[in-house]
Amino acid sequence: MKSRIGLFILIGLFLYIVDYRFSYDEDLNQIIIPDDEILGLIDTWRDQVGRDPSDEEIVRIINNLVNEEILYREALKLELDKNDRIIKRRLAQKVEFLKQDDRQPSSADLEKFYNENKSKYVVEDLFSFSHYFFSDQDNSETRARESLIKIINGDAVDSDPFILGNDLNLVSKNDLQKNFGNSFYESLTQMDENEWFGPIASDLGLHIVFIKKKVNGYVPGLNQIYQKVYGDYLIMRRRENVINFLDEIKQDYEVIINPDLTFN
Repeated sequence: MKSRIGLFILIGLFLYIVDYRFSYDEDLNQIIIPDDEILGLIDTWRDQVGRDPSDEEIVRIINNLVNEEILYREALKLELDKNDRIIKRRLAQKVEFLKQDDRQPSSADLEKFYNENKSKYVVEDLFSFSHYFFSDQDNSETRARESLIKIINGDAVDSDPFILGNDLNLVSKNDLQKNFGNSFYESLTQMDENEWFGPIASDLGLHIVFIKKKVNGYVPGLNQIYQKVYGDYLIMRRRENVINFLDEIKQDYEVIINPDLTFN
C-alpha cells in the first residue's frame, strides 16, 4: 500500500508542477506532502465509506489535497490571510489549543473543584402535576373556585386551553419559573401530593392543581457525577492556562486604539 501511495504522490506532484506555473518565491512553490497526512486522509475516507479506496480514488484524494495546498499558497501570495477576522480567530484558537494542559488531575484537585462549584451541580426540585387553567379575565377566580368544587364532586370541568397541556411530568424549578412564574413555583412547594388545590396564580392566569409527585432537589455526590466534574475541571484549567499565557506575553505588545473613535 505504501509503495503504491508513493507512486501516486510522485505522479500527482509531477502533473501539478508541470501544469502549474509559479512566479513567486521558491518556498511557497515547493509543496511537500507528508506521508502521515496522506495516510490520514485515506484512513478518514475508509472510515466514512467503509472500504479501502481504489487506485483511482487514491489518486483523487491526493490530487484534491494538492489542489487545496496550491490554492492555499496562492491565497498567501495574494495576502488574503491579512485582516481576515475569521482566519485570525482560527489561528488564535490553534494557539489556545497548543497552550492547553491536559495532564490528568489528581483526586484532590477534583475534590477541591467539586466542593468549590457544588452550586453548579444542584439537581433542582421536580414536579409532576395535572392542572386546569383559567385565563386571566374578570371571572377567572369564580370559574376556578367553581371548578374545584366540580372536581371534588366528580363533575366535568370547563377550563381554558393551556399551551403546555394539562399534564406535566418532572418539570424543574427553572422551567416552572420560566413558564408559570416564581409565585406559582413557590405555591407548588407548599402543596401536598395527591390532592387538588387552588386557585393558584401564575403569570398567565389561575390554576387548579393536583400534584402527582414531588422530587426534592439535591446535590449529587462526586462519585455520581465524576465524568461531568472531570470534564468541567479540564475546561476550567485549559481556560486558566490560556489566560495565564496571555498575561505573560501581553507586556510584549503595544496596543494602539484611536482615542477619538466614537460609537453611534
